[in-house]
This record gives sequence, C-alpha cells and structure tokens, in this order.
Amino acid sequence: MNQGGNKFFNLRLVLNLTTIITVVVIWYLVARAHFFPKIFLPTPQDTLSSLWQLLASGKFFNALAISFLRIIGATILAVTVGVLIGVPMGISKIAEALLGPITQPIRYLPITALLPLLILWFGIGETMKVIFLFTGIVFYFIPLVANAIRTAPLEYIDVARGLGATEKQIVKKIYWPHALPQIFDGLIVVNGIGWTYVILAEIVNARNGLGYLINIAGRLQKSDEVFAGLILIALVAIASDRFLHFIKKRYFFW
Repeated sequence: MNQGGNKFFNLRLVLNLTTIITVVVIWYLVARAHFFPKIFLPTPQDTLSSLWQLLASGKFFNALAISFLRIIGATILAVTVGVLIGVPMGISKIAEALLGPITQPIRYLPITALLPLLILWFGIGETMKVIFLFTGIVFYFIPLVANAIRTAPLEYIDVARGLGATEKQIVKKIYWPHALPQIFDGLIVVNGIGWTYVILAEIVNARNGLGYLINIAGRLQKSDEVFAGLILIALVAIASDRFLHFIKKRYFFW
C-alpha cells in the first residue's frame, strides 16, 4: 500500500508540475508574440520581477497580515454563528422550518449585491469589511453544519435515549463528535471563500490589505504587479488550505 501510495503521489506531482510548466510556457509564448498589449498581459519575467519586489519590499507581507486578520475575525464570527444556528437546524425539523427560509435564500444572493446595503448600515470602515466577509461566509457554513449533524447514526441516538440520556448529553456525546470532522471540512471550504471575498472587501475605501494592493496596481496600470499579487494570494490561500487539511488529519481523523 505504501509503495502504491508513493507511486500515486509521484505521478500526481509530475502531472501537477507538467500542468504548471505548460501554462507558463503558453503564457510566455502568447506574451512574446504580442497578441495582446503588454498592459493587458505582462510576460512571466516581468511578473516574476514584480513578485520579487513585492516580497523584498515587505509590502506584500504587511498587506497579507492585515487581510489575514480580517479573514480570521470574520471566520471566527461565522463559525460561532454557524454552529449556533446549524446545530439546531440539523437536530430539529422545527428549527429547520423556522430558520431555513431566512438562511437558505441569502446563500444564493451575490454577495456584491449586499455591499451597498452593508456600506449604508456600517459605513466604509473596518467593521463593514469584516461584516462583508462574515456575510459571505456564514450562509455557506450554516447548511454544512446542519448536514453534518444530520449524518449522526439514528441507532446511537435511540440507544442513548433508551439509556436515559438527556438531549444535551446526546448533542455533546453523539451529534457533536460525529459531526466535528465534517464541520471542519466546512471550515476548509469557507476558508477558500474568505480569501476570494477579501479582495472585494478591501476595494471599498481600503488603505491597506491585499485587495488594496491589487487595486492600486490596477489604477496605475501595472498589470505585472496585479498578476504577481494574484499569484501570491493564490499561493497563500493554497497554503492555508493545506494547513487546515493537516490539522484535520492530525486531530479530526475519525
């Protein structure tokens, strides 16, 4: 099994590198052929140079720290609210009937459509940015929590009730332990959503953050910096995703 797993890992690594190299080569050829003006499609060399400048100057790390704190704040708030709402919805059909008509439709609304309303309610400062991220995350997280709770084996619940366990004990000893790995999977999903929405959140009156960094580069028509910023954001998002997968495998393996 280990040899088979190592072979698959090696094959996957080769295929991943092949895809990346192919994309970079095509990018290089298209940019060098001048099918598009340089302002629209910078060369890989220019992008790499801008990427190094962003790292060496420290601008990227400063922006990353600010964006990361915004995502963390919004995620903690979303997980708290998501669990408080999602657990009752997963356990009780009455709670689902009461809360579903509110939580489910909002999930299908484009988050950008709520931006003017959030600005009206919370202004254009830091609070609005965190609430914007929270809104974009929480309504995806709630159904994930509810679905995870619903997968708890009914026979375990029936046995626990037969032995005289209270509903609180059933939630603590059966529902929650069983659902926790799937809830953590939901956290991994909303982490990716948070990195997607943070760019939008930081376009509105932002003076720092990754979105601000890319927005300024776009206004100055520095497409190589825009490409470099997007690549760095993608790498950070992937790294955070891998880290969360590692945490799940280490602590929520059942």
